[in-house]
Amino acid sequence: MKRFLNFLFSSVVVLVSICVIAALIGIFAMLIHESLPALKKIGWEFIASGAWYPTYEDAEFGMLYMILDSLILVGLTSVVVFPMGLGIALYTTEYANRREREIVRSVTELISGIPSVVVGLIGVLLIGPLMLKIGAWTPFNLLNAVVSLTVLTLPYAISLIIESLQSVSRDLREAALALGSSKIRASAMAIRGAKHEMLYALVLIVNRVLGETMVVLMVAGGAVMLPRSLFDPIRPLTAAIASEVGEVELGSLHYSALFLAGAVLLVISAVITVTAETFIRRGKRWLTG
Repeated sequence: MKRFLNFLFSSVVVLVSICVIAALIGIFAMLIHESLPALKKIGWEFIASGAWYPTYEDAEFGMLYMILDSLILVGLTSVVVFPMGLGIALYTTEYANRREREIVRSVTELISGIPSVVVGLIGVLLIGPLMLKIGAWTPFNLLNAVVSLTVLTLPYAISLIIESLQSVSRDLREAALALGSSKIRASAMAIRGAKHEMLYALVLIVNRVLGETMVVLMVAGGAVMLPRSLFDPIRPLTAAIASEVGEVELGSLHYSALFLAGAVLLVISAVITVTAETFIRRGKRWLTG
């Protein structure tokens, strides 16, 4: 009976794994299939032009500015979120007492449970008017999007970085303290020991921000332009897809172009992930000789 149950459990796990892999392959195949008409018609000019006028008689489908908007938003948000997440995670794991750790955990879980549309409403109703008070010419802009995405992503970053720091053996910290190192130096050694895991965490954070849709749709401004300041509106690829896909004619060139935008997002995410994986593997080989 025990052998049968083990066989049944293994079979279910294998079946579920196959279904998940098949679903992912199907999603990628559909994305590529629907993107091909636009790629054949427009060519590679879509990454050389920033003119996105899909409803004009002479329609243009340049995605350059939207691609750059996505990368700028991801870069700025990651620069804010990762250091904040690292600081809170480091305090939680290295300095906080049990009660303080419980408070941080509870607050993190509470914020992480807030739906993205609620964070978007906060950006519209609270952060937007604040933008006007500090000199912005529009309440919905790059800075609003960065702040809103920081609120949305920070709990996720804290959890990932805490897991990275906890992967380092406690003996390393205790040995450093026993040899006379300060608490700060021992913490620095813990960060160094978890650098590969933190890089994985950073990749997950970047992909999380890159794929966020609702918040940027509500607070980024929706203007296809290259921002020259934090107060300028932007339109990332995810916002363009979400705002237009519900109204576009099925099978049209515009419809295919939106799938092409999704494929571009997939390529960007894959490049970031593969690049980070390459650095991590080379670093591990260098350390082990």
